[in-house]
Amino acid sequence: MPLYLTESDISALLEPADAVEAIEECFRRMARGAIDNAPRRRLRLEEGSLADMAASDRELGVAGGKLYTASPAGATFVVCLFDAEKSELAAVIEADQLGRLRTGAASGVAARFLAREGARTLG
Repeated sequence: MPLYLTESDISALLEPADAVEAIEECFRRMARGAIDNAPRRRLRLEEGSLADMAASDRELGVAGGKLYTASPAGATFVVCLFDAEKSELAAVIEADQLGRLRTGAASGVAARFLAREGARTLG
């Protein structure tokens, strides 16, 4: 049975510093050619859209996709993660907080590598 993680679980399990380290390592795997990702696709709904993004990581042996709907009423995000070796669904993750952590972490990694040496402030 796949693991199900709620927004509360993600908040309790992941700190921003953990996300920065995970995203930095993800970028390293991308540079090695171990990750493939597909461009985001969007489908029109009556008053919004359904979007999907997918990726695979051959080093970690996982593949997954993020789906979300967006409309004037709000947005809902979910990630389905698969064990690529077993071809099994490994996890379903409510992904609003996860996306926020990832976005912030990518900026943190960029700042780490692009900031002037000794910089203490941003801006």
